[in-house]
Amino acid sequence: MAGVMRWLVIGGTSESVDAVRYLLSKNADIIVSAATEMGAALYDGFDVRLWVGYLNQEAFSRKMELEGVTHVLDASHPYAVEVTRTVKAACRELGLEYFRYTRRDGFSDVLSKQENQGRMPQIYPAEDSLEAARILNRLPGKAALLTGVKTLPLYRNWVEDFQKRCYARVLDNEASKIQCREIFQEESHWTAQMPPFDIEANRLFLRQSGARLMVTKDSGAAGGLPEKLEAARLEGVSVILIRRPKEKNILESLNRLDVYFA
Repeated sequence: MAGVMRWLVIGGTSESVDAVRYLLSKNADIIVSAATEMGAALYDGFDVRLWVGYLNQEAFSRKMELEGVTHVLDASHPYAVEVTRTVKAACRELGLEYFRYTRRDGFSDVLSKQENQGRMPQIYPAEDSLEAARILNRLPGKAALLTGVKTLPLYRNWVEDFQKRCYARVLDNEASKIQCREIFQEESHWTAQMPPFDIEANRLFLRQSGARLMVTKDSGAAGGLPEKLEAARLEGVSVILIRRPKEKNILESLNRLDVYFA
């Protein structure tokens, strides 16, 4: 195996699909790690091998060593901080080269476009979900939680009158629905749907929930943030916007990897 490069892409995002396309254009040997079957479906039709399921550090290290991985391209979601932390640790343990690639079109880019067009709702920035919950406690009205099912326990524990005030939209899979049934006392306070969500779909959810507040994450243009902001503006809803975690040493372009294929 000496001299052979084998790339592991940490996937489940549109950026990881771009990364796979780039590596395939270089005739690279590729494995993709996707936490869910839905994420794995992004690579249908691509000539890659898949690892499907959540892996801890020990499992990542074991599989990387067994499969002879030499380079890791982490294109996981910006908010999947635990995945990134785990993969980095496994790479350090095995002495593998690690690269981070994630979307750049964050809130600042979306904000400037929306502002230039005069289309901005009232926005309250938050550093994380806990700060978002604290802001919710200071503001009146029902809230639409568009932050994913994993953060719902935090809001349940921290938001006053959670059961009366909060409504959630989650991905339509059995695990999400089971968790919502455990968290919410009333099924009318949550809905399970699949993206993409255009402006009208977001407006409909806001109207049906009677929300005057929307809590969402900075997902950038690719994650549908412009559609959420525009829906909030049209419905007169204020937005609590959770900024994405700050990251260092991110690849500005996949072309920076060209040197490995020269």
